[in-house]
Amino acid sequence: MCISGDKAMKTNPKTQETWVEAIKSCGQSLIDNAEEIAGDYEFETGVDITISLKPQQSVEIKVATTYLPKARDGSGVVALTDNQLFAEQKAVI
Repeated sequence: MCISGDKAMKTNPKTQETWVEAIKSCGQSLIDNAEEIAGDYEFETGVDITISLKPQQSVEIKVATTYLPKARDGSGVVALTDNQLFAEQKAVI
C-alpha cells in the first residue's frame, strides 16, 4: 500500500482479485509438480521458489535448485578451503 499525502492508496479490487487467482493457480501448479520441483539430486542443499506477478506479463514460477558438486573420483563433494583450491570432503548432508 502506498501513502499519498494523508490518503492511503489501495490496490484496485479487480487487480487484487486477478492476483489472488494467479497466486492460487501457482500454488496448485507447485502442488501438482512438487515431486519434480523437489528433485532427486545427489548432495542437494536447497530449493528456492519465486512467483512473479507483474501487470501485463505472464505469471512466472522460478525454481532454482542448489546442490554441492560431486568430486570427480566419487569420494565426496568439492569444497574450497583456505589451504587448497579444491579439497574433496565427504558430504555431511
